[in-house]
Amino acid sequence: MNHDDLVQQVVAQALGSDTAVSPRPPLTFQSNQLFDVWQNGRHHIAKHYLKSDELIDAPRREFEALQLLSPLDVAPQPTFYDPSLGPVVIYEFLAGEMWDRMKPTAVQLQQLADLWLTLNNVPTDGLWLSRGMERTIEDVAAMFSSYLKIYETWAAKSHPPGLECAPLCWDLLAQLPAILADFVQLPQSMLLFCRSDPRFANVIQRPDGRLALVDWEDCGLRDPARDVADLLTHPNQEDLLTDEEWDAFLRPYAAVRLKTDPHFNERIQFYLAIFPIFWLLLLLNIGASLAKAGKSIKQWQPNRIPINIQLRRYLARAKCWPAKPTAADLDSLAKISFFPEQ
Repeated sequence: MNHDDLVQQVVAQALGSDTAVSPRPPLTFQSNQLFDVWQNGRHHIAKHYLKSDELIDAPRREFEALQLLSPLDVAPQPTFYDPSLGPVVIYEFLAGEMWDRMKPTAVQLQQLADLWLTLNNVPTDGLWLSRGMERTIEDVAAMFSSYLKIYETWAAKSHPPGLECAPLCWDLLAQLPAILADFVQLPQSMLLFCRSDPRFANVIQRPDGRLALVDWEDCGLRDPARDVADLLTHPNQEDLLTDEEWDAFLRPYAAVRLKTDPHFNERIQFYLAIFPIFWLLLLLNIGASLAKAGKSIKQWQPNRIPINIQLRRYLARAKCWPAKPTAADLDSLAKISFFPEQ
């Protein structure tokens, strides 16, 4: 059975045969396929998971999260999911404008902080870990090394100028154990229900001005300091706001978290050492893997940002931590070509 037929079958089981189903154009970063579903004037979305590692846990997390959040009206309302029929979740369409590459105002960032605090207040009994929280420090270190080796192997054969970044990346990985050793000495937070995958493309500004969030397959129990560092460094929006502008989110959010978690800001700083390395090496791995699969990566812009510019920012962030990179730090990396541009 092909993908479209499977979705049609699940939709028919959930809503009956009197429906119209059509695929939505995919976004560049999307790892699943969305379908518009219409039934008697009501608009639903059918989300079909396609990646081999997202066929069981991801749709389960998504649907259970939508059920959990339904009374709060901060996410799409759930419609149907039956794992025996396949990895397809159906939910009501959520009207509004996606933030994506839009620069939010201070008022909108305050709204986002309030929404995150609402999520953190969800009772945690019986909830699941967010995606990635099950990984040990050793697992993460091995993953980082594997990403860099894949990139090195590709660059040596197909883009030798990219090898200039390899020693700098290995130096970062060599420093990571000491950073993590200091990190684990801090008292750890109680895990709270968190968004995870906090890209602005998942934020919806509704017609009445309220915010809601979509794409819940990664959510679950997580250190809220980790969620903040993820938000600040995510490739979707890492270049949109200055530190001063981010304060419109951080100030009200941290003020509440610090009441019960005095080491919250300290943990954010340690996560800010890790996430730039994660995104740097993940993007190197993705680009090299795409190229090895025969796909063109010339002028590659996975987040509508020239990839070499974004990778230089991540490398500068990681090299300069705990300080913030300056213009001179970025200029010193200006000649590194991670991927071909022409």
